[in-house]
Amino acid sequence: MSRRVAAALVLVALALGVVAVAVPLIQRTRLNANLAASRNNLRDLSLFAAHHAAPDPRTDPAKLPTEIPAATVVLPGVAPDDRLSWVVALIPSLDQRRHPVEQLLAAVRPDRPWADDANQAAGRTRLAVLLCPENTPEVPPTAPAVTCYVGIAGLGRDAAAIPLAPGVVTPPRAGAFRYDGPTPFARITDGLSQTLLMAETADAPGPWLRGGFSTARGLDDGPEAKPPIGFGGQFGGFFPTGANAAMCDGAVRTFTPETDRRVLDRLATIAGEGGDAVGVPD
Repeated sequence: MSRRVAAALVLVALALGVVAVAVPLIQRTRLNANLAASRNNLRDLSLFAAHHAAPDPRTDPAKLPTEIPAATVVLPGVAPDDRLSWVVALIPSLDQRRHPVEQLLAAVRPDRPWADDANQAAGRTRLAVLLCPENTPEVPPTAPAVTCYVGIAGLGRDAAAIPLAPGVVTPPRAGAFRYDGPTPFARITDGLSQTLLMAETADAPGPWLRGGFSTARGLDDGPEAKPPIGFGGQFGGFFPTGANAAMCDGAVRTFTPETDRRVLDRLATIAGEGGDAVGVPD
């Protein structure tokens, strides 16, 4: 073998070694960047939800947030799955540098169901704050844009339908989001830092404009329920570390598939037994 061939083989081996080291490093860097971006999305969404009760705190600093917005835009006689979602209430607070806020406000018709022709053009608008950058769901441009983040409605598939009447003891399965009305902070007796507000989900992501299961879900505790956290589970499914979730105080935490189910049950409710937020803070 000539020296030239030997040198070429050495260079090839070195190049392959560099690639073997660089590719995993690049993949890890990209994953970490997407993980940070998804947590920022959740942080922003929780902030927008809080500002729902304080449209312009700069001009009215005394008007502090007091409630979580309703999970749907309530229309008499219209089922939750046919209504508009809680995202509509947040549109005025969205970052105008990332989202066409003025166009959406002009296009969305809150007095009509989500599937109404008047709402479908707005519903096809992709909202960056609602999309997890890791394994973002692919949706045709002619189809409704989806959300990777859903409000936590409590414990059980029907939790979002649980009423929260004034002067009545808060049902133990009720969560932060309800179909038919806002949830006052005063009813969250477990504490804002101990109550889940919203979380990532790769499980059947639905249109962001649509109310019902598409944008607000209870933690399913039925006999046929999927695992609560992880790939193929109810929440998470984007990152190997688990599911990122925002608490009602705006903190973002990561819950692993190994998180005790009893802890998740307590965190999903607003007036249950309480419990420590064992998720890893970012």
